[in-house]
Amino acid sequence: MHEPRRRQLYAARIQELSPTMRRVVLTGDDLEPEFPFPARAATDHVKLAVPDPSTGEIPLPGPGEKPTGLRDYTIRHFDADARELTLDFVTHEHGAVGRWAAAAEPGSKLGVLGPRGSQIFPANCAEYLLVADETALPAAERFLEELPSTTTVRVVAIARGAPRELGGGREAQITWLPEIDGTGLVKTVAELPLAANCFVFGAGEAAMMAPLRRHLRDERGLPPERMSVRGYWKLGTAGNPPAEE
Repeated sequence: MHEPRRRQLYAARIQELSPTMRRVVLTGDDLEPEFPFPARAATDHVKLAVPDPSTGEIPLPGPGEKPTGLRDYTIRHFDADARELTLDFVTHEHGAVGRWAAAAEPGSKLGVLGPRGSQIFPANCAEYLLVADETALPAAERFLEELPSTTTVRVVAIARGAPRELGGGREAQITWLPEIDGTGLVKTVAELPLAANCFVFGAGEAAMMAPLRRHLRDERGLPPERMSVRGYWKLGTAGNPPAEE
């Protein structure tokens, strides 16, 4: 667990990753050099708040107040020397943070709270299989960058648009899929071999991750300690909490 911190940051740089994804590098005096960024904590996330359109104020909760109406985003990278926090956004028009990301430019302000804690994923696996939709690609890229070089990594990426480079050029088998349903995803994963000493990470839309979890458990016989599969958002509904593994 980490001590909660409230920060008002601003966009320093913006990179277009694809027609549907933007990378925003945040900085500011509130961003502490000791920001928690442990290795292999690929699902660490912060809560974000956009400025009030009428006042320009950022509605971050005070000490002891429970955060409400905030959205969770995966931490893509942190540079302690430059004091820069990098987040990747799927751009869309049906949420305040998505709209902020689509319109953001250098100087755009954003409230950042957390991370509350870190889950460290195992490093002593011969093989990792990463299954991620667009919202989970930042976590998949962190795995690609931070897992030991001796670990074999396969990626099944569910994303719109053309494939792009992931994870700083690490050698990995990457399969790009268009937006498909859970049945199509399971069919793709069923054709992939899994080493005895493997770990499977899956994250994305709930209706897609549920069949994958059942397949890994019931058909591939993977024990709970060898997988983490979460459906942490639901199509048509904003602000869903992560589903249990």
